Formats: sequence, C-alpha cells, structure tokens
Amino acid sequence: MAFLYTINGISGTPRKEISCFIAEYFQKKGKTQTLIADPKGFSYGRLANRIVMNHHIALSSFTEALLYLTCSKEIFDQVDWDNNSIVVSRGSFLETFGYQNQLADWDLEDARKIFLLFVKHIKNIYPLLSIVLTEDYVTAEKRAGSKFEYKDEQEKYLNDSNRFLQIKHHPLIQEIGIKVVNVEVKSRNLRKVFQEEIEPIL
Repeated sequence: MAFLYTINGISGTPRKEISCFIAEYFQKKGKTQTLIADPKGFSYGRLANRIVMNHHIALSSFTEALLYLTCSKEIFDQVDWDNNSIVVSRGSFLETFGYQNQLADWDLEDARKIFLLFVKHIKNIYPLLSIVLTEDYVTAEKRAGSKFEYKDEQEKYLNDSNRFLQIKHHPLIQEIGIKVVNVEVKSRNLRKVFQEEIEPIL
C-alpha cells in the first residue's frame, strides 16, 4: 500500500523542487517512490485549465473541483497504489484550476463528496501529509516565468496565498485527521527550507 504526500501551492510556488527533495529523501532511505504531477501538466488538465483561466468561466466550487479530479485520473492511473511504497504528488484535491475555489471555501458536504471521490480514485488511501507552500510575489513570478498565472495581479496573488493558508482549518481536514503543514518560503534557499522545515516532519 502506498503512503501519499501532497505538495500544494499556487502558481510560482516551488512545488516541483520540494517534491523532488522529498522523493530524493525517501530514495536515500531505500524506499520505492513515485513522483506524480497535478493535471495541468497533462493533456486534458492543460486544456481544462486553459478554458477555466482564459475564458473566466464562473464555476461552482464543486463543479471546478470535480473537473480537476476527473482530469487527475489520468495521473492517478499511472500509479500502482497497491505496491508503490511512497507517492509524492505535486498538487491534490486541496486545489483546483483557477485557485478561486479552494477547499477552505467549500461547503462541508460538497467537500466531503469530493474527498470521497478523490480517495476512491487512489484505492481509499488518505494523504499522510499535505504541505501547503506560499511564496512572495516577485520570486513566484520569476520562478513561473511565462506560465505565471498572476501577471500584474499581485493583490489577487496575495489574497489566494492567504486563503491557501486557511485550508488546514477546514472542518473536513479536522474530521479526517490529515496533517496539513503550511510552509512560507519567502524567497529563501529551497534546500535549506526543506532541511529545516520539511525533512523533520517526514
């Protein structure tokens, strides 16, 4: 059975780098590990994200989360959930395409339905640990480059980052007992951030 670690954060946060550090950490310990990405890096997810973001379509939080989850199945199906030891996921059910809808905002019953669908996709495995990353605007813009989704929208970026920090307080997270840790990177050295704030909790 797999142990699932999810790395979450909006555009420009170092999800890829931190995911790689975690995978490297477990590899050194001799554990089999698999890295997976959020659906925006794959065909259907990329298309859905472009439609949601570029056309400013107003979707309910449940509809957008369901769309995100449906596109995620393309990635989930690549993992042998019965035999893989460690799965590190860049992105998870905690976020959606445009970030305007996040678990922190969801109605409890909607959140519960989405979560049950999520765990059904991955053989009823709960995330062991979810790390939520935030970053300062200038560093995030530089890191994301042309893919930055908040160009000239610093206030929105900060607002969405702050809302991400509230996910850990959602009643569903409390109810299920998922460990959610907020890590504010603030342009610091990523290796040092990993060693000081993430490695001790793995």
